[in-house]
Amino acid sequence: MMRRWRTIITFLSVATAGLRGQISPGELSKAHQHLEGIEHCTKCHTIGKALSNDNCLTCHREIRVRLAQKTGYHASVAGKQCVDCHKEHHGRDFSIIHFNRSAFNHSQVGFSLEHKHATLKCEQCHTPSNIRAKDILALSEERRATTMLGLSKECSACHRDEHRGQFTVSCNHCHGTKEWKSAEKFSHTRTRFPLIGAHAKVECVQCHKRTWNGGTAMQFVKMEFVSCASCHTDPHKGRFAKECAQCHSPVSWRKIKGKEFDHAMTAFPLKGKHAMVKCEQCHAKSSKDTNVSGEVGFKITRFHECRNCHADAHAQQFDHRADRGRCEACHNESRFTPTLFSLAEHQTTRFPLTGAHRAVPCIKCHQEGKVQAKSTKIFRWGEIQTCTTCHTDIHQGQFAGKMPNGCETCHSTQSWEELRFSHEKTHFPLRGKHSVIDCSRCHIQNNGITQYAGMNTECSSCHKDRHAGQFAKNGKTECNACHTEQHWRPTLFDHNIHSRFALTGKHALISCAQCHKQGIVNNQRTIIYKPLGTTCVECHPAQ
Repeated sequence: MMRRWRTIITFLSVATAGLRGQISPGELSKAHQHLEGIEHCTKCHTIGKALSNDNCLTCHREIRVRLAQKTGYHASVAGKQCVDCHKEHHGRDFSIIHFNRSAFNHSQVGFSLEHKHATLKCEQCHTPSNIRAKDILALSEERRATTMLGLSKECSACHRDEHRGQFTVSCNHCHGTKEWKSAEKFSHTRTRFPLIGAHAKVECVQCHKRTWNGGTAMQFVKMEFVSCASCHTDPHKGRFAKECAQCHSPVSWRKIKGKEFDHAMTAFPLKGKHAMVKCEQCHAKSSKDTNVSGEVGFKITRFHECRNCHADAHAQQFDHRADRGRCEACHNESRFTPTLFSLAEHQTTRFPLTGAHRAVPCIKCHQEGKVQAKSTKIFRWGEIQTCTTCHTDIHQGQFAGKMPNGCETCHSTQSWEELRFSHEKTHFPLRGKHSVIDCSRCHIQNNGITQYAGMNTECSSCHKDRHAGQFAKNGKTECNACHTEQHWRPTLFDHNIHSRFALTGKHALISCAQCHKQGIVNNQRTIIYKPLGTTCVECHPAQ
């Protein structure tokens, strides 16, 4: 009996295998392998009809739900048959899902990838941990590991809530996909504390500290801003009973009810440069940082003199004056330089400015120096100043001890070139042609210094002896015996008096050149005057 059943079973197995081979076009994929066998064909196929999406959606209920809701990718291709994209009976290892990831248009699923999202890989978002849809969560672990369905469009589905539950609105109410920190869609004007004036320039982190949820998030809700003191320390240290807003506004701390604080209402109106000084320079914030006079805060008592705040730039050089050198005598709030000290006032000093001195810039005389070991400009000298205090003696002492009034004996402050000097007072008064000669013709430079003292007054020191020493006596020629400063010719020479040969008769009528010919004397070509013969035959040999 047992042998008979074995034969029947073997026959049926062989017959069934042959029948399967004739009916099934091939093995199903791994995903559908549980439907393998002739007894399961009608779960996908309807006898005598083409494949129907209804059969597919009987199992794939998650797709049916999304098609009905018209959401997700399949809703964008609802007119197609499932088999158009998902092929079967190609074997266990055949993938029935095909799509080009790089070319896939993500907007078809109802969630466009923009900016930062566009740079992510599919697996970074499509993970089982990010699935939120209940029907997808109900699928097997294997199905959840491969499906692309079930994600939520809400940011919190993938991103941690950085605000730790402080807001009920969606993240994209304030943030975009370009970057998180800019909160490009957020506007503080929609809050209970619109940012105006200087508040609009404050960085978020200056107000929103990381104090929420045990310091894990920046605090944005339940913040105190009833009064300025909620955020700002009272710089007046409680000296004023008024609320800040009664005097100040968010536009600027210095703005007082729509205008600048009027310092003119105080005992010290701000004028000139004082109006540009920062408040803190006079009104120090703490005892660690007092002002120049050593005071703190807004109640200043020492401000009546400039020196209460300013150091004496002149190192007490003017303390001898009746006003003890009060700054106001020369300076004002508009500027420190140029000063108010006038030329008329300079005329009352020990050094009145005259002539060219009036045009000299102050700093040419009042230069940097040391006063009481302090570097400052010199304004007061212990000794009376002379010309050589400022000017170099270009004569190099040639007139030392000879000029009772120093440089002013010859020069004045009107002009250096305009001299009071008279050559008549020297050992060489200028006469005749000498009076029209330029000084530099006689006073030449020697080693870069023009010579004036110790000069030789002999004619030969300036003029060459044109007679080659014919009239020299003891090596010296007295030019003025014949010539004068008025002119070289005619001369004072009288042939009848000054020579051995008086001119008489016809001799008195002939020219000098007929007797005084040119020749060589002492290796110099010149007119020969002596010695000449005085006999007739020496001039008239033919007779």
